[in-house]
Amino acid sequence: MSRSRGLMSGVVRFEPDELVVTVGAGTSMNELAAVLGSQRQRLRIPTIGTVGGVLATRRNGPFPSDNSALPNIVLQIKAVDGIGREFVAGGGTVKNVSGFDLVKLLVGSWGTLATITEAILRTEPVPPCSRWFLGEGDVRSLYRPALVARSRDGLCVNLEGHPEDVAQQAGQLIGFNEIGPPTAEELTGLFAIASTPPRYGGLTPALLAVCRRLKTEFDPENTLSPGLSTEWGLT
Repeated sequence: MSRSRGLMSGVVRFEPDELVVTVGAGTSMNELAAVLGSQRQRLRIPTIGTVGGVLATRRNGPFPSDNSALPNIVLQIKAVDGIGREFVAGGGTVKNVSGFDLVKLLVGSWGTLATITEAILRTEPVPPCSRWFLGEGDVRSLYRPALVARSRDGLCVNLEGHPEDVAQQAGQLIGFNEIGPPTAEELTGLFAIASTPPRYGGLTPALLAVCRRLKTEFDPENTLSPGLSTEWGLT
């Protein structure tokens, strides 16, 4: 399946059998989720904003930082640095590992190093069953829950897998009530996920010097996110 919607917006190529999607950075997460959902696939991150914004801010939401989270699902990034140079980081397949350090550097850099224009992402199948619960109780006996997070109303638990296995796990949740799936806003809001960019003030002088050299290499004129770069001490 392929579709062209301009340089920075739209799903460029979706390969369901390979669990890989190529997408412009300006594509809304809702649009991407709809395309993936048509083939029973997903990205396990909240559907808020654009693909580029999600990558730049490393917006995983409340989900665990594992192989299904950013930056691990990013196979390749196309970007433009502060003086207009286009470059590619990473590779188009899971087996291609060249340039992945640069991919991890760009994911979560808040636009201080480069402007992301396109990305290749690794998708995952939608599980056969997904159930959500809210309450208070002991969850230590659960086997690999998809999510356990603190909300303003209690503990929120997400169980995923085959229906029989999920039902068995759900039977261990004493003091919990089943609820509907949270909205994307609830995932990022009710769970109080931090949205403030990290500060570089706690870095050692040597590590801060490395960050400054990276900023100089990618954006020597400080045209990308100049306010944030100054706040972080990169310039």
